[in-house]
Amino acid sequence: MFIEFSFSCYCPSGVIVTAIGVFVATRWELAAVRQAFAASEMRVVGGIRCVVAQQGQVEWWLIPMGVGPEWATATARRVLAEQSFAAVWSTGFACALGPAGIGEVLIGTQVTMEDGREAGRPVPCAPVFVDWLRQAVQEQRLPVQSGRFVTVPRVLCRAEEKQEIARRAGGIGLDMESAALGFVTLERNIPFVIVRTTSDLVDESLPLDFNLFLRPSGWVKGVAACLAHPTSLIGLNRLRVQSRVAGTQLTAVFRACADKALREGLA
Repeated sequence: MFIEFSFSCYCPSGVIVTAIGVFVATRWELAAVRQAFAASEMRVVGGIRCVVAQQGQVEWWLIPMGVGPEWATATARRVLAEQSFAAVWSTGFACALGPAGIGEVLIGTQVTMEDGREAGRPVPCAPVFVDWLRQAVQEQRLPVQSGRFVTVPRVLCRAEEKQEIARRAGGIGLDMESAALGFVTLERNIPFVIVRTTSDLVDESLPLDFNLFLRPSGWVKGVAACLAHPTSLIGLNRLRVQSRVAGTQLTAVFRACADKALREGLA
């Protein structure tokens, strides 16, 4: 299967390459994706330190955007103002909104932003990328499902909150960045897709209010919360194990994608 892209560029050797922008929220997710590539280098675009791995005629740009829709929007606008991509991928970990196992691959077909009252207009994912990703993942026999994603502006810590979103909005996956990133790509007419791995489930409550850690002085309050509730360490260990599984699967996803792109080409 071959995909024609609207953007290519010349690398210093004169070879035409296709650039794919892969946006991740945290350094743990970035590390998992980076591990899929044998070699990479650092480049700075829009003041953002990006990891760039080239395999064959494809450049994979791994771009840290921070946690939440505001960071995703700001980072995407800064990077896309200076660097062109054939496509933008939103990747990392996600909460499963339906039946799924830890580490299961979730591919988005569209995404909506939920503000707690109503869902915004959906951002579509490029069908050609949805199909290409599904093939890459299935070739490696990784568990996968595709469907709608939902983006929320804060961490949903209680199972009841997640379940309410699932009932109201439906979908297969929950995150904090994809819709914001998708809106920026929509403005610029760049193909967009979501591929994430499951790190927590719809019926699981998180051991702490992780929103504390997203505030400027939040780490102090977060540590204090751990000390005040030592039993939360059990939940944190469970989440650590689940995140490790999700990270291993995310590495496998990008190895599958890199191998397929190298074997078949993306353009």
